[in-house]
Amino acid sequence: MRHPWTPPPGTDQTPDYRFVAAPDFLNQDVGDLRRLPTWHRGDPNSWTPQLQRYIRAFLDEIAATDPGSVLVPGDLVEGRWGRDDTGSGIFGPVRTEAQRVAAVRRAARFYYSTYVQRFAERGLTLHAALGDHDIGDNNWNDENPWSTFKRRHLSVFKHAYAQHLTQKPSGKPRYADRPVHTPFAETSYAVKLSPDVLLITLDEFNRRDGDVHLEVTGGQLAWLRTTLQRAQAQQVPWVVVQGHNPVLWPVREVSSSGGHIEGGEDSPLWRTMARYGVDLYLDGEVHDTTMRQADGVTQVATGGLLYRGDATYLVATAYDDRLDLEVRQLPGDQAGPKLWQTTGLRTRSGTHLVGSGSVLLGSMTLLPDHAAVNQTGLLQEYTAPLE
Repeated sequence: MRHPWTPPPGTDQTPDYRFVAAPDFLNQDVGDLRRLPTWHRGDPNSWTPQLQRYIRAFLDEIAATDPGSVLVPGDLVEGRWGRDDTGSGIFGPVRTEAQRVAAVRRAARFYYSTYVQRFAERGLTLHAALGDHDIGDNNWNDENPWSTFKRRHLSVFKHAYAQHLTQKPSGKPRYADRPVHTPFAETSYAVKLSPDVLLITLDEFNRRDGDVHLEVTGGQLAWLRTTLQRAQAQQVPWVVVQGHNPVLWPVREVSSSGGHIEGGEDSPLWRTMARYGVDLYLDGEVHDTTMRQADGVTQVATGGLLYRGDATYLVATAYDDRLDLEVRQLPGDQAGPKLWQTTGLRTRSGTHLVGSGSVLLGSMTLLPDHAAVNQTGLLQEYTAPLE
């Protein structure tokens, strides 16, 4: 048995910074539609008091860790907007292309503002990355009129997201460091969380060849390279990159379409992160936790679906000599009939908290030389099962 790593005697044990990551924890459209002028008595709703209590308990527990910020690497919402499969009319008519685009914007305005408010009322600083559900959910090819619509109007989905997550109320950019003059200027950014921690957020959804590809290339990749070169020159102790999709594959997955970066370890994204010494790559998508390493970079795929009773978050605490990680889950139980979404009934209305607090799923310590020590539970390095 390997001896546990402990900080050298006399080391300063004062945390430099703490952040939380909670991708995919909603992954559904959850909000009280009764606040909309288009809602009338007898119309469906996408909210219940039980679900609200579970969301409140989850975010209150995150707030209790006293994080400097909360990262959400994608899938803030269900996002299948521009449809009204039950004919509710809540976000307006969807008979024509123009009406469907308007319905996307209305739904985005309601659900994103509701999402952001949950963090704001707790004083939590939110830094999010774009997920597949935030742009209508896969696929985006020509297999049916709906997937074609989503691809054709990808910029509408991305701009609606940006208005609430990467822009100020005035419409000006929230983040100064971003890949300007590229299609990703509204959805990718870099920000110093503290003098010792740099966060880089990527938009990994690139429209080309009649589809949307999971990749980072072109102008966004060039900006990433420049940003990492600058961080290396400045000797920033901890560089964290967040994107929605795993790069190293396979990983554990639950109720996921299994999206991952094309090319994996050989992709331009991974080669760039490895070349310039990225410490930690955080992603969501797979609704489970897996730690993998390659080329000196540690990837942690994490997150869990609150509507399944698996709400999960990661806590990262930066010190001078290490980055401590732990993943916790706030267990819940599914119950009740399903709630309304634009595509029909999905989220369980009575999903509720079980117990009085979270359970630890795994922990580890990342050292400046990229060694991962003190690995426990789901943060033990993953070995894919043989096929």
